[in-house]
Amino acid sequence: MNTQTRSKSIEEMIQILLILFAILALSSCTYGDRAASSSCSLAKRVTIDVTDARPQEFFDQFSKELNCRITVYPFFMHTVTVQMENVRASEILVAACQQLDAKWIYNVDGRLSITPLTAREKRNIQAQEEWWKKFEIILPRGMSFEEASVSSVLAEISAASGLEITPWEGEGDQKVTLDISGMTVNKALEAVVRQIDDCEGVVLVKSWDGHSTSQYRLVDKP
Repeated sequence: MNTQTRSKSIEEMIQILLILFAILALSSCTYGDRAASSSCSLAKRVTIDVTDARPQEFFDQFSKELNCRITVYPFFMHTVTVQMENVRASEILVAACQQLDAKWIYNVDGRLSITPLTAREKRNIQAQEEWWKKFEIILPRGMSFEEASVSSVLAEISAASGLEITPWEGEGDQKVTLDISGMTVNKALEAVVRQIDDCEGVVLVKSWDGHSTSQYRLVDKP
């Protein structure tokens, strides 16, 4: 066999290998990669009943329900159990991602991506969860006030809960009389706000990140 013949044979083998790789790649695509729809409607109501499924299997089924493309990080270590009936697709995504320490990303092309949380994202989520738990703390006995300023009452609630709570502008000097002993922080704040004349219906709370301050609405303003 001369050099020209050997060269031609090598080129033919390379072409065959490329075709084989292409076939393997197509056969390994999930249903979501081949779905007809180019976008996912996360408001769609779906039913999922899956127990201890591998993440890829779960999201293949989920993509079939949504008729959209979903790509999944291949090295998740946990399985997924989701048993939810007639709920929004976004709720199912949240439930599944919580079990995997994952997040979902809605891409500009309408495709969903499921990827692991970064270490920083995990810390932020934990901080948020701890922050929200403070609103369910039961206040101690002796939290009774008579003609006390709103500012002073909120300061006492802050000290008992570990939150930083301040009144809405112009409402701190108003007087309230109430007993909030044994209430959750959330219920106590609502009780305070309801006694404020012409209230805005909110208090100001230092956020979970320790930097920003946000409005926390307790009562809908009439």
